[in-house]
Amino acid sequence: MSCLRLCSVEALRTVSFCFCFLPIILFSKPTLENIRSEVMLLLAKGQTLADQGDFVPAVSAFNQAIDLLIQDQKPNPLLRERIEQALRITKGRAIVARYKGSLSVSSVGKAQATIPPEPKDISVRQVFGSVLLRGQFEPRSLTKSGETFGFGRRVTISSRSGVDLNFPGKADFKLRAVDTGSFTLPKSGVIHAHSGAYLLRANEDDGKMSVEAPFAGVDISGDDPFAVMIGITTNGGLKMIGLLGEVELRRSGQDLQKLRPGQLVFVLPKGYSRKMYVELSTLIATADLLTVFEEPPSYYKRLKTEALVQALRTKRRFRTVVGDVKGRDSFEMKVLREDEKK
Repeated sequence: MSCLRLCSVEALRTVSFCFCFLPIILFSKPTLENIRSEVMLLLAKGQTLADQGDFVPAVSAFNQAIDLLIQDQKPNPLLRERIEQALRITKGRAIVARYKGSLSVSSVGKAQATIPPEPKDISVRQVFGSVLLRGQFEPRSLTKSGETFGFGRRVTISSRSGVDLNFPGKADFKLRAVDTGSFTLPKSGVIHAHSGAYLLRANEDDGKMSVEAPFAGVDISGDDPFAVMIGITTNGGLKMIGLLGEVELRRSGQDLQKLRPGQLVFVLPKGYSRKMYVELSTLIATADLLTVFEEPPSYYKRLKTEALVQALRTKRRFRTVVGDVKGRDSFEMKVLREDEKK
């Protein structure tokens, strides 16, 4: 597991950490760590299978995840609720699919004839691996740049896959997603992120986007162009790192939060975590969202400049690993000893 250096900026002694988009359990016993990691893998596998229409193996994967979760000496009720919800939805979809399969060919043809043509709302800039589209239009895969699809789609990214999308609107939003994950685009300016890791970029001024996770949501905006990394945590919240510009985070009934380059914050079901700094030079060199696509982001040179500015301001560094968020108001963090840094 690679770690990011944490920094203290100016006279402030601020702890830095390792930003991991996939759930990482750090402080439990090795057996529990293996159990929880396996649970998350089974959950992701079940969601991918369900999105592909393979409902029987998907149900099996969810049931295996629940069985493993029962063995955990410190059960996570939010994670169990999330798995059980996915299991109920998948069973319902299986019943619907079975019913549709019993319709006559003529009735299916009539039903398909009423489906309107899919609009060309969103365009694909880059894609690799297996990326599937589901939703109100005909299911299909994304295979090449230049393809388009409409709002209302659920996008599923398989392991070792990724997609780079261009959204309509004056802010010229770009969205990258990699590895196992899924999200829905119900309408312009809204992303329902179910799982996975994302890179959101507004190329123009006054960009606004609402991001909803399973158990937490936030409105993201900026007066100037900005870029932010987003990951979905085990408890259904968000973890976010500012990359470029000053990002404003808004939630109903809570104070405005501002996220600057190099800052990380968890968006928890009950509020925000305290902010920390991550070393940008390590992040931009190792993050798949920035490195695995054939073409790097157009703002990659600006990221390097931000990393240089941060390095010049940094007086002290700590190597720290930040784990996952299991509850509603805390997260796991561990400062590495010298013998653990290798």
